[in-house]
Amino acid sequence: MTIADRGLFVMPHRGHPRSAAPAGRLDAAPSPDVAVADEPDASSASDSPAVDFEEASADAGVQFRRVSEAERRSRRNEPIECILDGDAEEKLDGLVALLAGVKRGGVIASAADLLREARWRFHDGSDLQLALRELRRRRLDAGADVAFVDEAIETCFADGNPTHIKAGINAALKARIFGAQLRLDPRQLRDLYRQFLEFEGACVFVYEDWIERFGAPRRRRILDYVRAALGYDMRSLDPSYGDPRAFGPRLKTLNMTRMLTSADTAFVAIVTQAPDASSPGIDEASALSLMLGGLQQPYALPQTLSHTAGVWLDTLTPVRRSQWLQRVRRAFAGIPAELYGDDEARSALIESLETLIGSSYVAERRQMAATCGGGLT
Repeated sequence: MTIADRGLFVMPHRGHPRSAAPAGRLDAAPSPDVAVADEPDASSASDSPAVDFEEASADAGVQFRRVSEAERRSRRNEPIECILDGDAEEKLDGLVALLAGVKRGGVIASAADLLREARWRFHDGSDLQLALRELRRRRLDAGADVAFVDEAIETCFADGNPTHIKAGINAALKARIFGAQLRLDPRQLRDLYRQFLEFEGACVFVYEDWIERFGAPRRRRILDYVRAALGYDMRSLDPSYGDPRAFGPRLKTLNMTRMLTSADTAFVAIVTQAPDASSPGIDEASALSLMLGGLQQPYALPQTLSHTAGVWLDTLTPVRRSQWLQRVRRAFAGIPAELYGDDEARSALIESLETLIGSSYVAERRQMAATCGGGLT
């Protein structure tokens, strides 16, 4: 059960990412939807520090001003394309037929009746709003009255969560594109973007949630999707947040998550390196679990190591164990300080590793002494 399944997006660390089944490197393929000039720029960990809240908020204002009003008005999508319900056309035809029967004493005699019928067909708030807009367009094209539809549209927003509704509409096309590329239900990705907008914790938690829900091989492409959806949302005719400053914290989280993604590339490369030709190293999923567990619980690294690599470590000789722990220390030391939360946490984690390396060195000396037939000096 994922964090989303429990109705929570942020919760205390409760374990480590599950190993993903072998899969192709879906994150290796470039996406035409990400390289858009106006999308929020989040530099990698290697060449840029984390963005402060004030800077991110100011950047959000720039993103809004960068697109002229004329350009915004020119960006129009047919609502039907953004409805992610699989039977949208059929359901819309049903609503059209019901409205056409109003003068003949049909079941729709008010906006409330229309909204009831529409909600029965479209359960998601964004799909419902788009369906009503499309219904209005068709009624106008037919020269029919739209009073019921207009009232239903207003009630839909008033009764629902406007931010959720607008976020779902603005992310729909990106969700459809990335869903096809990643072989995922676009409705999952739409919900993911809504949850991202509400996220208020460390980026490590959201990153772990993505890995648990979609698998380690997809993690970078999921980040690409969220980045693309956020950029499109900010440049839309009706952004999720009317105040551009509200996007500041989301841009900061996005920057930090991109920094984490860059950091995990180096971390995984270091700790998955085999200690020798005769024994394989730990896999990518275990390396990610170790990194995320260490960042979330820096004061409990021995337990994290035991959980993620304990069985494998027991197969190594003291010499190989000591060498691998030194690589782990180097990998954690290379993670940008901003991802630790504070200097104390980083220092505690590094000191914990140095203690483990020292213990491993003592075991190595004892083994060498026993092999040589002498005592420990």
